[in-house]
Amino acid sequence: MGVWEEQAKRTTQNRKLWSETQQFNFIHALQNATNEEEVKAAYVREFSLPVKTQERHDLVVDKVLFEFKYSVKLGDTEVAAKVIAQGIYYINRLFKKGRLCEAEYLVVADKDEARLFKVTEFQLFYESHEYQWDNFRPSSPDPKLIEAVKNSKILESNRIYRLTSQDDLHLFSSRLYKVLSPSKTINKSTENPYKNPNSSRSKFLIIGFGLILLLSSGIVIGSQHYFNYTKQSVPANKE
Repeated sequence: MGVWEEQAKRTTQNRKLWSETQQFNFIHALQNATNEEEVKAAYVREFSLPVKTQERHDLVVDKVLFEFKYSVKLGDTEVAAKVIAQGIYYINRLFKKGRLCEAEYLVVADKDEARLFKVTEFQLFYESHEYQWDNFRPSSPDPKLIEAVKNSKILESNRIYRLTSQDDLHLFSSRLYKVLSPSKTINKSTENPYKNPNSSRSKFLIIGFGLILLLSSGIVIGSQHYFNYTKQSVPANKE
């Protein structure tokens, strides 16, 4: 194979790879995942998450702590309680280090479902001394903590997003993007910068037109008074 043929082959391969990259499908990637790392990779790709983490947890980015699983039933209270308890262990570590501000939300997700919580919902758990934080690994949380999470009303009020449903996927993605986006807190001074962009100009034109009308009316009235006064002040000619 000549140099030109080899170059053409590499170009074709690169073009194919680029095309496949552009046609990434989040749901397809999740459904074809075979392990937890592939589920994580799909989320990293879909939501442009960084892949590096210095802590012993899946991922923390933009104040969101992610806990990924491969294929578990997050709708099952027992299973969800265990996964969430694992996340609470990582939250407790951040709390003890005075870095709780780094995680405002907890997302637990697998290839089929996802749930999103506010970290403050678990305050009674991660601040408590009732649980064995050092004698259990996060992957095998204190059974007492699992039971407490299961019996709390947090799970009852939390929504389960079934990612195979387009409606649920849209709602979950929209909410997660909003949480991850730094632009979610908009300064009031810059709020709605594109709302009715011509309103100021229109108000200016209306005020200006009104002033012109008033000025014109004043000139007309003033002229009339001037002519009337001049007519009265001029003496009549005697015959």
